[in-house]
Amino acid sequence: MTNTDKFLADVKRIVKRNRSENSSYDGKNCSSQVGQLFCSYHKNWGNLPGSITDYWMNTYIFSSSQLEEEPTREHQDWLADVLEFLAGEEGEFKSLSHEDWVALRDLINYEAEDLPVEVLSSLMGVLLERGVL
Repeated sequence: MTNTDKFLADVKRIVKRNRSENSSYDGKNCSSQVGQLFCSYHKNWGNLPGSITDYWMNTYIFSSSQLEEEPTREHQDWLADVLEFLAGEEGEFKSLSHEDWVALRDLINYEAEDLPVEVLSSLMGVLLERGVL
């Protein structure tokens, strides 16, 4: 089981638990818990995971017309793709739009001083391949 598979399985558990424990499901709160899980995968990377989670929440969750269904599978896959990107895994990253790559570039640039040099170099290499540098 890869980190991404584990992440998605943990997300399913969070959603299932939130649905079963609450008489009124709160997609915003559940998405926040998923965001916290995402951040836990890169605790030593300064504020970058939190900044990415904030972007995800503001761009995809808060703007959702069906907040009671959040996080949707599509939005879970978005975080999984970013998790793979941050881990340096090769992937297609189909969930990420050009605007997402630009936002990730900006967030990484802003948090660059808190990232290990080899990690920063790897991330910048992918951003270069994606044509956003």
